[in-house]
Amino acid sequence: MRAFVAVFLPLFVAYAVTLQWCMDRWNAPTQYFEHCWLVPLVAAVVIWYRREQWRLQPAAPDLRGLWLLGPGLLMHLAGAQLMIDSWSAGSLCLTVPGAAWLALGRARLRGLWPVLWLVLFVVPAPIYVEGRVAFTLKEVAVQGGSWLANLLGADIVRAGDLLRPQGSPKALFVADACGGLRSLLAMLTLGYCLAFFTGEPSWRRRTVLLLAAAPLAIAANVARIAVLCLFSAWFGVAFAEGTGHTLANVAEWVSLVTALLLLDVALGRVFAPSAAPGPPGAAAVVERAQGAAPQSRRTLLRVGVALWAAALPLAWLCLHRPYTAGGARAERLPDQIAGYTLVPRTADEEARFLAKLPNWRETLGTADFVYRRYRDERGARINLVALFHDSNWKSVHPPRICIEGSNMSIEADEVVPAAGLGDGVTASRILARSRTDGWRYLTLSLFGTRDWATGDYSAFTWHHLPRALLRRNESGFLLRVETPVQDGEPLAAAEARCAAFLRDIVPAARELLR
Repeated sequence: MRAFVAVFLPLFVAYAVTLQWCMDRWNAPTQYFEHCWLVPLVAAVVIWYRREQWRLQPAAPDLRGLWLLGPGLLMHLAGAQLMIDSWSAGSLCLTVPGAAWLALGRARLRGLWPVLWLVLFVVPAPIYVEGRVAFTLKEVAVQGGSWLANLLGADIVRAGDLLRPQGSPKALFVADACGGLRSLLAMLTLGYCLAFFTGEPSWRRRTVLLLAAAPLAIAANVARIAVLCLFSAWFGVAFAEGTGHTLANVAEWVSLVTALLLLDVALGRVFAPSAAPGPPGAAAVVERAQGAAPQSRRTLLRVGVALWAAALPLAWLCLHRPYTAGGARAERLPDQIAGYTLVPRTADEEARFLAKLPNWRETLGTADFVYRRYRDERGARINLVALFHDSNWKSVHPPRICIEGSNMSIEADEVVPAAGLGDGVTASRILARSRTDGWRYLTLSLFGTRDWATGDYSAFTWHHLPRALLRRNESGFLLRVETPVQDGEPLAAAEARCAAFLRDIVPAARELLR
């Protein structure tokens, strides 16, 4: 009880807001981390199942736990001060095992370390990392699945994340959640649990299981997409998106779990069981006694005082958010800019946009953004992405991330002077080619505030980081202006269109920040 009050309770207070953030991410629309709800239950079952083993070991505080707990708390402090929740959550990977080591000692934790490292599987990845990995996996799944389906005679034509059977008026839409990240994370967790909580404790068996989980998950998702393509060709897109989707999902998970279990059985036969461990020798007894040497109550009291002194300010930093996100500024941008008029989305386009909207809001870290298309009298097109941020500036990504996520390959990426926006102001200039229609697109992007602007993402970060450290976050925006490059058209002409549009929209964006 003394260890609970001195170590675990203050840390729970310090991390309460962070734990809430983790659970919110477990419930996120992408459903990538749904499996995390089961991980604490698995840990509790393993601890209860092994209770006779760990109860025999002495429980004594061990100050060497500060080797993990100290860096973990420093990382949590940085995350809380900067309001970067993913940093605070990531620090749990050090804080949880460090706290157990400090409070219970090395001897009591013998055999329980794999349970403590389960924390690696419940901490959601930063949104930036999640988005990058999800996009890569989706590209592998869509490209690999359509190729495999065509190899089997499906005759699928790919257009971005739409897979259309030849001659069909409808196309199979591959959502972001179908990219394979959810099954990959779940399989990695399952592989870890099989490796460390069942079977023979052989390092070779455990290594093979851990290494096999990811390739199995990726291959199974590619096969699932291929099956859906075949369903679309044979029975129609409506069947593939309904009953076929359900059948393919069930078949995928049954196949994955079965394959992993069969692999585990095969590994158990390949690697001979090790001899049952005998009683510990004298050296082991001495080591155990040294590692679990009890600390005095006075030492535990000092540790508790220090942790409570740290926990209360950390809890306050997590709770105190002086700047909250503003609302609906992007929607108030003008419908007419630089001679271009807003083009409304069609009903089908609006339906697809609304289907993707929850994932985009989660990825961007804000709901205050728009994606719009504009056209002038000559038919020239401008695509606009406008995003406004407050303390959530950390969720703003470099422009190339969104462009790559739009199924484009980047041919040039540079920072150039921003014409008409003042001396020293730059813009990000990206030339990319769409994998969907083969068109080239030129993009100019600008990060800005009421009186400052740049196209350099590193300059954007260093502008906001010192202010965030002092809790003086500055509201700002990201404007990304894109136009297709016509056949035979000089790049300078396309760049001039984007520059004129950007020059006229920046004052409107700044006005919305006042």
